[in-house]
Amino acid sequence: EVNFLNITAMMDMMTILLVFMLISFTTQTSNITQSDQLSLAASTTAKDVQESVSVTLTKSAILVEGNPIVNVHGGAIDASDKQSGDVNGLVITPLLVALQERAKLDKKIAQVKNTVFEGAATIVADKGTPYRLLTEVMYTAGEAEYKKYRLIVLQKRQ
Repeated sequence: EVNFLNITAMMDMMTILLVFMLISFTTQTSNITQSDQLSLAASTTAKDVQESVSVTLTKSAILVEGNPIVNVHGGAIDASDKQSGDVNGLVITPLLVALQERAKLDKKIAQVKNTVFEGAATIVADKGTPYRLLTEVMYTAGEAEYKKYRLIVLQKRQ
């Protein structure tokens, strides 16, 4: 006759489910839908896509993992969305906040997986994206501890 409840096995099961769910949420694909807002540049590269946070620059917005973060007008960010409040500022405040939150999550996931946080970001940009905007996004990502960049391009047949 058992007079107590043994929850050790139940806790083990819940821990396994938690780790499985964390790993499932970090999985991402490289399927990118091109539209009139996003047209990828072509390249002859043959490298595989690796797991990292996705930052997408379209003609009308900047997205992190598919979620709109800040609007883009004429290839530029409004001065009110910049840290310095100046149109020439490099740090995009809403993007910085979103990437810092994602970095916290990525660090926790790396800790659970017993790996090292790489700080890698995959940048998906429209082929007509101005260099200044791309620089601002990369600088902001660097401020949020994402210092390795991968650019997604459309593979051109050789």
